[in-house]
Amino acid sequence: MNKAKWIWYPGEFEIYHHMLLSFRRQEMGCDYPCCWHISTPEASVKFHKRFNLQKDGSFTVVTRAKGMVRCGGRLWRVNEPVDAKAGDCDVTVELFDLNGFVSMFIDSEILITDESWTAEIYDASPVAAACSPEFYSPKDDPAVFPFAYSDISPVSKENIPNGILYDFGQEQFGPVKISVPEGNKLTLVYGESREEALDPENAIIRETVTSADGPERPARAFRYISVLGENAGKAGIEAKYEYLPIEDRASFSADDPNIEKIWALCSRTFHLNTREFFLDGIKRDRWVWSGDAYQSFMIARYLYNDPSVTERTITALLGKPPYRRHINTINDYSAYLIISVYEHFEATLRMGFLKTVWRNVKELYSFIVSRLDESGRSVRRDGDWIFVDWGVLDKDGPICFEQIVLWKAHLAMAALSKAMGEEDVYTKRADELKELILREFWDEEKGAFIDSFTSGKRFVTRQTNIFAVLYGLVDGEKKNSVIKNALLSPSLPEITTPYFKLYELMALCETGQIEAAQDYISSYWGGMLKEGATSVWEAYDPEQHGAEHYAMYGSPYGKSLCHAWGSGPILLLCRYVAGVSQTNGGGAFRVAPNPGKYDSFSARVPAGEGEVEISYKKPFVSVRATVSGGTFFDGKKETPLEAGKLYSFELP
Repeated sequence: MNKAKWIWYPGEFEIYHHMLLSFRRQEMGCDYPCCWHISTPEASVKFHKRFNLQKDGSFTVVTRAKGMVRCGGRLWRVNEPVDAKAGDCDVTVELFDLNGFVSMFIDSEILITDESWTAEIYDASPVAAACSPEFYSPKDDPAVFPFAYSDISPVSKENIPNGILYDFGQEQFGPVKISVPEGNKLTLVYGESREEALDPENAIIRETVTSADGPERPARAFRYISVLGENAGKAGIEAKYEYLPIEDRASFSADDPNIEKIWALCSRTFHLNTREFFLDGIKRDRWVWSGDAYQSFMIARYLYNDPSVTERTITALLGKPPYRRHINTINDYSAYLIISVYEHFEATLRMGFLKTVWRNVKELYSFIVSRLDESGRSVRRDGDWIFVDWGVLDKDGPICFEQIVLWKAHLAMAALSKAMGEEDVYTKRADELKELILREFWDEEKGAFIDSFTSGKRFVTRQTNIFAVLYGLVDGEKKNSVIKNALLSPSLPEITTPYFKLYELMALCETGQIEAAQDYISSYWGGMLKEGATSVWEAYDPEQHGAEHYAMYGSPYGKSLCHAWGSGPILLLCRYVAGVSQTNGGGAFRVAPNPGKYDSFSARVPAGEGEVEISYKKPFVSVRATVSGGTFFDGKKETPLEAGKLYSFELP
C-alpha cells in the first residue's frame, strides 16, 4: 500500500500560501497590502474514492475543516471513526473551511488518502487530488508551510545611544524572539545595513513591542537589529534562519580568484529568495513578480534542477481565472508567465503539471489576445503597466519590446498546444506578428529595432534588441546588424540593474562575446563583494559610495540588498562557460564549453536526472556525466557521452 498523504484540490495549497505571503509585507511600521488581485482558496471541496474492501474495518478523516463523511448509506462526523462494511465501498467527504484551505488525511488499514482520490469544487468536473508537497502525519497541517529552521546568533553586540545594536554577520531571514522586561516597551529596527538599523525614522522594517505582545516576532530580513528603549540591555534576543532544505546541484570555480566568492554570494542570495515561491527580494516587496520569477526559473534549473518551487510559483502567479488585469498588472509579465510554462515544460517534459495548469494558461492567453489592438499588437489599456525595465525607453504607442515577447508567447502556446494534442491556432498569429514587427519597427538606417514608430523619435535601446537576439526573432545579416548597432554600441544608454543585465550578458554570450560577460561578472559582482555585500543587491553603481548604495525609490534604504535576480552569474557560468544546455526535454543535454578568458575552471552542473562534471585546464577539458543522453561538442563534432565514462578533449 502507498503511504498516506494529506490531499487537497489542485492549486489550493499554492493559492492559500500565496495569499498569506502577499499580505505579510510591512513598511515603515505599516501593513502594506499587495497591489494586484490575489486569488483566494475555495470555501468548500468534495473528495471521493471508490474501492473494494475485503473485510469490515474503520477509518478516520483527519481535517482542520468542518464537514461530513458519506459511507455505507449514512453520514459520519469528521475526526471520528467511520465504520465500513466489506464489499464495494463508496466514500465521499464534503468539507468547508472559512479561514484556511480545505485538506484532509486518512491513514488506516483499509483506506488512505493519496492522489488516487478525486477532488471537486462543485462548479467543475472532478480531478485527481493534489498532495505535493507531501505531508505524511496526522499531526501535520498543510496550512503551515514546511520550512526548516536553524539557530543563528549575533557575531557582535554594541552599545548605542538608547539601546543595543546586534550584528548577525550576513544577510539573514527568519523569526526573532525577544523577551521584553515586564512593563517595558522596546523598538526593534531591522537593517540590511548598519546605517539602516541605526536610523529608526527611515528604516524600512521597524516595530514597537511590549512585554504583553509575547516574544515571537514574524520572520523578516535583516543583518543588523537595533533594540531601542529603556532597559534594552536587559532584553534577551534570539533568532532563527528560516529556509527550504533544498540542495545545490551545481558548483563553479576558476583561475579567477573572485569567481568562487561571486558564486557563493549568488547561491546564498538565491537560497534566501527561494521560499514558498521565488521572491523578488526578502526585505521590502517580498512579493511574487512574474518578471523576477522568469529569471529565477532559469537560474533554478541550473542551481537546483528541482521543479517544485518553479511549479508552485507558476501556479500561484496564474491564480484563478477570470483575468481582469495582466499578471502583476504588467503586460510583459503576462507574456513571461506563458513563456515560463513553455520553457519549464521544454526542460522537464512534466506532462502532469502542464495538464494541471493548461486551462489557466489558455485563459491567460485569451485575456492577452482580448487586449490587443486591431492589428494584433500589444498596447497599453486602462490599468496596464508597460514596464520592461527602469532604463530610458520610448513607450509611446505600441512598443517593439512588447510585440517581441508577445510573439514569443504565441510560439510558446503553439508548442504547448501540440504537447496537449490540441489544434494550433497560434503559429499563424506568431508569423503575422513577426512580419508586422519587421515592417514597423526595423530601421534600416540605424540597423536595429526602434522602440516606437508613433513618437517620431525612432529611439534605439539595448533592451528591445537584446530580446530580438535572445528569442531568435532575427538571424543572418539583421542579427549581425543588431549586435553591432545595439548590443555593442557605446552610444546607447547602459543597462544598470542586474535584472536586465542578465539578459544582456546572455545575449552577448549567445553571440560569442563571452569574455565581455566574464569581465562584467568580475567587475560588477566583484564590486559588490568589495563593498562588503553578503548577498547580491537590487542594483549597484560603482560611482556611489557608502550609504549612497542603499537608496532607491525615494527612500534612503529602499534598495533591496538581497535580490533574486542578482544571482545571474550562476546561469551564465553553467550555461555558457561550462556550456551545459538541454537539447530535448526529459534528459538530453549538450556540453559545449567556452572557457573565454579562463585558463582553467571546474564545474558541476545538473544534466537530466543526473549531473555532469567538467574540468578544464587549457587546452584540455575532461567530462564525466552520471547519466546517458548527453553529447559533447568541441566546436567541430558531437561525441555521445556514456554514463560514468571519463572523456578528454582538446579545445581549439
